[in-house]
Amino acid sequence: MTRTMAAPIKMESPLGARMFIGGREVDYYCGTSYFCQHGHPEVIEAACDATRQYGMGPGTLAHMQVYADLQERLRDWFGTEEVVYMISGYTSPMVLLQGLRDDFDVILMDSATHYSTRDAIPTLGKRIHEFRHADPDDLAAQLSQHVKPGERPAVLTDGVFPSSGKLAPLADFRQAMASYDGALLCIDDSHGVGVLGETGRGSLQHAGLEGEGNYLAGTMSKAFGALGGIVPGDAGLAAKIAGNAMIMRGASPAPPGLAAAAAASLRVLQTTPEKRANLIRNVKHMRSGLRALGFEVVDTPVPIVTIKGVTDLEQLRDRLAERDIIVRVQQPGGYSDASDVSTMRLAVFSEHTPHQIDRLLQSMAELL
Repeated sequence: MTRTMAAPIKMESPLGARMFIGGREVDYYCGTSYFCQHGHPEVIEAACDATRQYGMGPGTLAHMQVYADLQERLRDWFGTEEVVYMISGYTSPMVLLQGLRDDFDVILMDSATHYSTRDAIPTLGKRIHEFRHADPDDLAAQLSQHVKPGERPAVLTDGVFPSSGKLAPLADFRQAMASYDGALLCIDDSHGVGVLGETGRGSLQHAGLEGEGNYLAGTMSKAFGALGGIVPGDAGLAAKIAGNAMIMRGASPAPPGLAAAAAASLRVLQTTPEKRANLIRNVKHMRSGLRALGFEVVDTPVPIVTIKGVTDLEQLRDRLAERDIIVRVQQPGGYSDASDVSTMRLAVFSEHTPHQIDRLLQSMAELL
């Protein structure tokens, strides 16, 4: 029997752990708002205030203080000399790779790397070879086969893969790259920044790999609840981006209200460390609870948790919805890193209460 597709989710309130959808108040476990900053009142008010002051956008190269304020917050968050900010997180891998294009000769890319990186590659004019997903041994083999003497490889991967929540084995990738002088590791860390690492700087911090030759591109639209792409680095990287990445000359910046929202979100997260503590607690709670139900769930701090293989996930999703619990089922091959079988993707938020997570787990236990 062919099952009909789930009805589209129609949001009627700001995104949150508890929100209104289709006239009902529900527990929400979808998306990417890991700290629920998209609906935080201070973030919303900052966007409104900046929009009232500056309008919808500069329409010019004139300076606006709101962008300088965001730069200061970003430099403080990432501990870098500069953080290049642009209109969209989707463009941030392109901005990073175009900035570095004179520093590498050949590309090795994880086969499940996100579309944003794939769309950037044709702009680089470099040879490209793929290696098996999250497989450092195959990376080593592909490097040996395709990197000629004196060439500098760039290894491209997501830091956190968006459908599965898998952490890329970055330290193992770096070990496979060790014998290649000038090798670069460049990651799309859209789902890692804000969440992973001791201070939320992302997958490189989590892996202990911050430093020369390792770079990330990220977004403000997930953990940070705003909009815009980011590339942290030193002044030299920022200068390379300014010289090589034409989007930085040709594209309008994000609207002032969204830059202000991003700065406000960073301020909120820096002044409420309990949000990160709550997220860590909730991720552990969810992962251990799912393992107790018999699902194979690895123990990582990533707030994307996927299950597969032991039940009719679409039926489970629909029956959970009847209890006002909203979850997502990812179809086979339906996204850049999606499995070849259906999976249920659960997004864990800092604002979920332990009672909410227990209710989800208890409901699953009753429905399986």
